[in-house]
Amino acid sequence: MSPGPEGRTVQIDLRAVLPVAVLALVVLTIILVEICGREDVKLTTESPTPGGPTATVGPTFTPGPTPTVGPEQETATAEVAAGGEDRDQQRQLDLADIQDALEAYFEDEDEYPNTNGNIQTLCVFEQDIGCALTDVIDPIPADPLGEPAENGYFYQSDGETYVLYAIRESELLPECDEHPDHLAGFDSIMCLRGPAAP
Repeated sequence: MSPGPEGRTVQIDLRAVLPVAVLALVVLTIILVEICGREDVKLTTESPTPGGPTATVGPTFTPGPTPTVGPEQETATAEVAAGGEDRDQQRQLDLADIQDALEAYFEDEDEYPNTNGNIQTLCVFEQDIGCALTDVIDPIPADPLGEPAENGYFYQSDGETYVLYAIRESELLPECDEHPDHLAGFDSIMCLRGPAAP
């Protein structure tokens, strides 16, 4: 206790002052940590007894290792392009097999399945004239993308000549020299004309 200005006694309750002092210490520690970027800020209080425990107040921050830059990963675009080349190679093989079947059909029937010059899916629907080839090749090859009504093989014939069409996804094979309106939905197409050279 200490005497006040007019002879009164002022009593200080340490139980009320102590929490305020601790709070001020914590706030000061947080401010120091933020200002110093959390590096090497460590506040310790020594135990009154030598060799006794120490208390650490506030967080400490140790920066981690710098990420290593590795080789560039293959992009999704590169994977799609590679897949397109593989599918185009398969389409080329399929069209060659279908051409062989058309020539075998011609030997038996003296004409190719005739669409009257119209372009149809090769054999997706029952009414597709190309389904006549199932007598020669069964199953008839289908486009590697699936969905034959959308991505399949297309056929056009007047009975004496024919054209087989397929979508083209890469620069691996040449583009067809014509792009019929019926296939305008495809950015690029490949084609195979017949009759095949003897």
